Amino acid sequence: MQGHPYQPKTPGIEVSTGTLGLGLSTAVGMALGAKQRGQAHHYYVLCGDGEIQEGQIWEAAMFANKYKLDNVIGFVDRNYLQTDGNSEDIMPLDPLRPKWEGFGWRVFDIDGHDFNAIVDTVEEAQDADQPVMIIARTVKGKGVSFMEDEMVWHGKPPEQEEYERAMAELT
Repeated sequence: MQGHPYQPKTPGIEVSTGTLGLGLSTAVGMALGAKQRGQAHHYYVLCGDGEIQEGQIWEAAMFANKYKLDNVIGFVDRNYLQTDGNSEDIMPLDPLRPKWEGFGWRVFDIDGHDFNAIVDTVEEAQDADQPVMIIARTVKGKGVSFMEDEMVWHGKPPEQEEYERAMAELT
């Protein structure tokens, strides 16, 4: 239950990021390199909604559009909570969809707890002719009564007893 993705210990994670905004910037750089080498890879990026308040995100969005990086598929975990409060109170993002569309991205808006919707949307996104952002509407801590929609769990790992309780509720 680590805080930020850590490549050496997390299978499937290609790049460790922790500084906000670096994930999307890294992915678009890797995606451009793959296109230049004639590789048909897709690059997937998960961004927090607080993270996309960073200017680096929007620079990466412009870059992906300019270079027609149809091999980038991003997700925004849209739960409205970040380290220091509600994202709309800190730096409003809504309406989010037209912002990404204005930067030349194809946008999907889905229930981020619906696994079928996620799979179906990713399959459709892989055929897009432009970069894709999937706005996944979620509830932080979904399924764990004492964690649901609670900002305190943004960067706090559970104690052993809390972990056990959470796992019991999720099964």
